[in-house]
Amino acid sequence: MKAVTYRGVGQVALEEVPEPAIQQPDDAIVKVTRCAICGSDLHIYHGHIPGMVPGFVCGHEFTGVVVEAGPAVRAFRAGDRVVGTFHTACGHCAMCRKGAYNQCREYGVFGYGVAFGNLAGSQAEFVRVPHADVNLRPIPEELSDEQALFCGDILTTAYGAVRNAHLQPGETVAVIGCGPVGLMAVQSAFAQGAARVLAIDLLRDRAELAERLGAVPVVASETNPVAQVNKLTGGLGADVVIEAVGGPKTVALAFELVRGGGRIVAVGVTTVESFAFPLATSLTRDIAFRIGLANIHRDIDATLALVAGGRIDPEVIISHRLPLTEAVEGYRMFDSREATKVVLIPDA
Repeated sequence: MKAVTYRGVGQVALEEVPEPAIQQPDDAIVKVTRCAICGSDLHIYHGHIPGMVPGFVCGHEFTGVVVEAGPAVRAFRAGDRVVGTFHTACGHCAMCRKGAYNQCREYGVFGYGVAFGNLAGSQAEFVRVPHADVNLRPIPEELSDEQALFCGDILTTAYGAVRNAHLQPGETVAVIGCGPVGLMAVQSAFAQGAARVLAIDLLRDRAELAERLGAVPVVASETNPVAQVNKLTGGLGADVVIEAVGGPKTVALAFELVRGGGRIVAVGVTTVESFAFPLATSLTRDIAFRIGLANIHRDIDATLALVAGGRIDPEVIISHRLPLTEAVEGYRMFDSREATKVVLIPDA
């Protein structure tokens, strides 16, 4: 089958690789109908993820059709349309029983190498899904595969970040970063009751896309974002700040934007090991700070329902749709910020 593979720093390729096969009784094989290039795929592209070897199949966002289900799979059969969760869970360990699927003892990420479960990725014609009853969801009949695609990753990541912030109806949310996750956070904040969302990005076109979703744009390359947020909130700061970039600079900015007694949730993926935490300031200002990997299994049913109900439009972030055979160009465009989101179509 055709698949996108990692070839080294700054290099991916479209190659012929063996088709996946059932390895465990609860596996399923899915024929991929839509997959996408994620911001966290760029960490692999830039060589920041340990355990990636040349030839490893990339990708973790996908929808498709089940073509084969192992004998222990109960929820799915051949022909079912499904969306996959970007990270896998076993569903039966102590952490899964607590609902902390993102802390599963068998945690893995499709396409993220040996260090993350050694699961071949989904930027391919077929993908093997372990613990299929846990790691797949049926796509509602009223949704297209493309509408459901991001429920398995970036939409549910953003929705979960807002949920973790304990947003109260009528509050003001500041979102740092208007990339795909940030734009999903804008919509998720409104869906969960935000009165206003302030969308902050260095690039005007990204901030303006957030504006089309109902947010107040703050172009950080043209104005001081702290001063602007203070102006818009009467000097208080935002009730909730969602950091959707990843890294010390934007996390530090979040502490400047949040009001006293407010909450920060950092959800941007980072490979930086540490940053200077404003301990004394956070103590005196009573700031709640949370950071962590997305718990997709906890929230995916909610996001699928919100998309099906017309409350969230995930397709608005798609700037390019390319056949899988043009994936190398898709990576180049996405890495150079010529694209907001690239969807790959295996059978195009």
